[in-house]
Amino acid sequence: MTKKEKNLCEIRMDNAILKALNSKEEYEKYERLKKAGDEVEAEIALRRADQETGYAEGINDLLVSLGFKHEKMKTLSELL
Repeated sequence: MTKKEKNLCEIRMDNAILKALNSKEEYEKYERLKKAGDEVEAEIALRRADQETGYAEGINDLLVSLGFKHEKMKTLSELL
């Protein structure tokens, strides 16, 4: 893997970590809204959370299939 490819993978990895963190926040928002009885906003939050999770999982799968190794990959796996 060239240096440029490695840098691109690191950017994708950092983006996936941010998406996973956003997903966690959206799931928490979903739970709060669900308890408050706001079904519509809760559903929107749930869909956003699922979308963010799917994005992060896809990037993680791609990086693993490329054989990308980085210390932050463990963080990404733990978030998923």
